[in-house]
Amino acid sequence: VSFQVSGGKPIALLRVKVEPQPHVVDQTFRFYHPELTFLKKTIRLPPWHTLPGAPVGMPGGEPELFVRCSDPNIICETKNMGPGEPQDIFLKVAGGPSPQMKKFFVAIYTDTWLAAPVQIWQFYLHSLQRLDISCTAGQLPCLSLLLRGTLAPRRVQAFTSHPHELQVDPAGTFLLPANGIQELNVGVRPRRAGSRFIYLNLVDVESHQLLSSWLLCLACRQPLISKAFEISLPAGGGRGCNKRITYTNPYPSPRLYFLCTNRPDLLQFKEDSFEVAGGEVYTIGLRFAPSQEVGEEEILIHINDHEDKNEETFCVKVLY
Repeated sequence: VSFQVSGGKPIALLRVKVEPQPHVVDQTFRFYHPELTFLKKTIRLPPWHTLPGAPVGMPGGEPELFVRCSDPNIICETKNMGPGEPQDIFLKVAGGPSPQMKKFFVAIYTDTWLAAPVQIWQFYLHSLQRLDISCTAGQLPCLSLLLRGTLAPRRVQAFTSHPHELQVDPAGTFLLPANGIQELNVGVRPRRAGSRFIYLNLVDVESHQLLSSWLLCLACRQPLISKAFEISLPAGGGRGCNKRITYTNPYPSPRLYFLCTNRPDLLQFKEDSFEVAGGEVYTIGLRFAPSQEVGEEEILIHINDHEDKNEETFCVKVLY
């Protein structure tokens, strides 16, 4: 930095060493979105007087809020909706190919000259391969994902956000050959009907590098309930309660059946599978866990065939 007199002669020279410090992040947002698509998001700003460092006793009422993004390729804007009205930030971000992650910052200002931000928000956008799955609660539909090897062989493992509802085969660590193609078998067993997202990541266990990411979009239907029961159990007891229900094999030949429930925390089976002769009746042993609170719960009992397809579903309404 040079200080000069009117004739251009320098009278002082300063050498300024600038050391940029990392942002003080007030809030972090993390979004998972299908790859190669635009993420459009509207986020409501907090009232200006609740922001740390906001000016007190502003003449003329509320200050106007301004936003700027660290990435010039991201559309980030806000509009003042008038006195007393909430103000929103609009974001439009282009996602890259999976498993790319985009990181950027949004700074919020209350002064027109954008001198010092009152808040800095950090954003992560994870790009995932989208996979739409239509299924029925209690069943186990299976699908295969193709894994493409890289230039070198890798030891990899699949991790999921819902390990109780998503099963992968191979389940542990396995070798992904170089430049080869391998299948990853995925079985989904949702416990409740509705739409939801499940995340699946393939990770190199030695370098901890993310190789592939999937966004599983589930559209789950409720199974047809063939029988309904209602039982009353004491609340506050320390011991569980045993009950029995019967199931008749509708086929003329012997069949193997598997049992599962949407509430394994409340209901356990005496046997998870049973074989019954054609036209015969089998008694299913149920054990209900104790509940400390008074109320009611609807528990589904799924009776599935050897392919894990739903044969019948019973509904037990438990009054505690």
